[in-house]
Amino acid sequence: MRSLKFKNLTVLKTLITMSATYSTPKFMLSLAKMAKANRVSNKDAKAKKVAKAKRAKEIQREHDIATKMDKDLTKLENIAAKEEAKQANIEAKEEAKQANIEAKEAAKQANIEAKEAAKQAKIQVKEEAKLAKEEAKLAKEEAKEEAKLAKEEAKEAAKQEAKEAKQEAKEEAKQAKVQAKEEAKQAKVEAKEEAKQAKEEAKEEAMQAKEEAKQAKVQAKEETKQAKEEEKATEKAAAKLAKEEEKAAAKLAKDTEKAAAKLANEEEKTEKKAAAKLNKDAEKVEKKAAAKLAKEAQTEERTDIIRTLCEDMAQSSNVSVEVNA
Repeated sequence: MRSLKFKNLTVLKTLITMSATYSTPKFMLSLAKMAKANRVSNKDAKAKKVAKAKRAKEIQREHDIATKMDKDLTKLENIAAKEEAKQANIEAKEEAKQANIEAKEAAKQANIEAKEAAKQAKIQVKEEAKLAKEEAKLAKEEAKEEAKLAKEEAKEAAKQEAKEAKQEAKEEAKQAKVQAKEEAKQAKVEAKEEAKQAKEEAKEEAMQAKEEAKQAKVQAKEETKQAKEEEKATEKAAAKLAKEEEKAAAKLAKDTEKAAAKLANEEEKTEKKAAAKLNKDAEKVEKKAAAKLAKEAQTEERTDIIRTLCEDMAQSSNVSVEVNA
């Protein structure tokens, strides 16, 4: 369009400078009028050129501002991402520290409970050993009492049997003597020999009774001796039983203490492993969540800023076009 206008102006100047001797065709006159009507003044051309340059400068300035803002935005986003990562790291460390403290407290509590349980088990074992000892002592005393009682009963029985045997022998001898006297008195005349024989028989019976009493006394002594031996055997058995029960109680207490210590050690190891694994898993999950949230927030913020910049640029472009128009 611009080149056509300049061409028409050149044609017009050529026609003006032509000699008046030549006749001007009508179409040339029409073209001259048309060129005059479409002629653009230097002032308008200069104003349009200035407006165009101004518009190009304004677009370049907006482009530079948008580029600078994009750079500043990227820089701010990087700083914000670093701060967020730093804050997330601090929070993760704090939470890991708190979890470690809680795990330590739980392990400490479990250790205290295990110690208390071991203490209670030890006390219970001691009580049971004490009860077993008391029972053994009671059994020993009962055995001793029974042996004593058996001894006294045997002694009394032997004494009673000896007394009865002696009394019987005495009675028999007395009876035999009375009978012999009666028989001798009744048959003194006719049976002196028989009286003598009866006397001898009575003497023999007395000797026999005496022998029986002696045998009863010996038997009583044997029974007393046997009772003493049984008492000694019972005391030895009771002492041996008490000693074995004390040994068993001590062994049981020792085994219980070992088992409680082993159980407490295993529980402490298991709790430490579980706490370490829990802390590690929690730290991984928190890091992933923090990174995901930071990425989403960064994407949304960047989208909002770019949308705002685009809207501002569109509004600026509309205002520039209206001014140029």
